[in-house]
Amino acid sequence: MPHYFITTLGCKVNRFESDAVGMALTSQGWTEAKKPSEADVCVINTCTVTGKASVESRNIIRQTVRKSPSTRVVVTGCYAQTEAEEIEKIDGVDAVISHTEKHRLPELIIALYEKGDAHFSEDRNASCRETIFKGIDVEVPGTRTRPLLKIQDGCNAFCSYCIVPHTRGRSRSMETPEVMNRLAGLGAKGYQEVVLTGIHIGCYGLDLTPATSFYELLKQMKEERPVTRVRLGSMEPMEITDAIIDLVTTSPFFCDHVHIPLQSGDDTVLSRMKRPYTAKRFEGLVTRIHELSPTAAIGADVIIGFPGETEEQFENTCTLLSSLPLSYLHVFPFSPRERTPAATFDGRIDGEVMKERTARVRAIGDAAKKRFMEAAVGSRAEVLVEKERDRKTGLLKGLTSNYIPVQFEGGDELMNRLVPVTLEAISDAGHLTGRREEL
Repeated sequence: MPHYFITTLGCKVNRFESDAVGMALTSQGWTEAKKPSEADVCVINTCTVTGKASVESRNIIRQTVRKSPSTRVVVTGCYAQTEAEEIEKIDGVDAVISHTEKHRLPELIIALYEKGDAHFSEDRNASCRETIFKGIDVEVPGTRTRPLLKIQDGCNAFCSYCIVPHTRGRSRSMETPEVMNRLAGLGAKGYQEVVLTGIHIGCYGLDLTPATSFYELLKQMKEERPVTRVRLGSMEPMEITDAIIDLVTTSPFFCDHVHIPLQSGDDTVLSRMKRPYTAKRFEGLVTRIHELSPTAAIGADVIIGFPGETEEQFENTCTLLSSLPLSYLHVFPFSPRERTPAATFDGRIDGEVMKERTARVRAIGDAAKKRFMEAAVGSRAEVLVEKERDRKTGLLKGLTSNYIPVQFEGGDELMNRLVPVTLEAISDAGHLTGRREEL
């Protein structure tokens, strides 16, 4: 019986695709290995959204080849799309698969194992030109308590700093009936929550014939309720309409959680980033969501040290972030990516200044998270219990609708169930502890 091992870097879309590959191989009689050296084939699903991600991807490829010399190595993902030539120079790599052929990964892996068929996609080293949504045909993508469902891929935005439109291609959507069928299948399997994911999820449906929209998809989900609840992926500010806000904040079917990329709180920087909104627009969205749902978790992405960012512009970002009822921040130092306009911009920020600014914004995020969790203490929430206990405490663990990690005492029969819990205190590890409430 052949064994596989998958290493996944980067975003939720990569995680979904890795889960799907794993499930497809399992359905063909393969078994997941506990470590790369025990696998017949290792798959490395790479990321290149930042320079750090590219370095990490390259290092993991080399480490896998070095530590597992008898294992076949397959590399895919965004780093494999744009830097295939560099990967192919690494002795021991047996296949480099582009995004255009990623849906064929299971069959290519099996061919590599059974026949020794190495495979190097023809469109590697180039921008992805795929225009049709393609997926790996599996019923249930992985064994997570909260499975991911990729409903969209690619991006048409071409922000000045972002390599993703080159690595992933243009925006393309899963057909609506297929989305609903996938959700219904997951619901029938007993999953309580599904996380919708995509590269530019707010553009869902615009490429379909006839065209539809993310709002129409969400409305249909709410009407049909194929699962107990749905958690939304990141949505761009210009695509969060009043109709979407009203829909997701007034129904318990949608998790009380919204993630909105900000990137900068200064309009001049946003313009140079080619982000089509203003700081005022972002502020208005966060304020309205908070007013309609005061307990909602509202997260944001921020890029620090964009070329030419002045001290005043940085302060504008800090002021905006500190003034809003945000729950957490994902903070990234600017990383120049080849093929993007921003890689050639003048005014690169000094390394020490970059570190200081990044640390300051992360501190703002830490303070926001602490305030959000403190406000939840004493409240009652439904916690979706994970299928595994916390390794350190031995307690049950799970997430609330508004994205708060919780641990509490209870039996294994509560796993994969929504359990009412009174939230009691913030632990030193950064989660909430709670007490189960009897029904």
